[in-house]
Amino acid sequence: MPGCRVRISSMEHSPMTTRALGPSITGHTGHVLTVMRGGVLALVKLDGPESDLPMGIRRWMLHWDDLTELPH
Repeated sequence: MPGCRVRISSMEHSPMTTRALGPSITGHTGHVLTVMRGGVLALVKLDGPESDLPMGIRRWMLHWDDLTELPH
């Protein structure tokens, strides 16, 4: 959960505002900062320089089912 490494594998379940940028955010990796709404949503901090991130935004609220947990 918090601290685990993840890859954004889809945008099927995430909030609508996040899904709007689905193609530009899918495939990015990062780590979970916190889990919200009873474990349904995760605030993910994306890896990489801000210039490579969608709209330069580093933190995204994503549905846990849209994430793939990566090995440490």
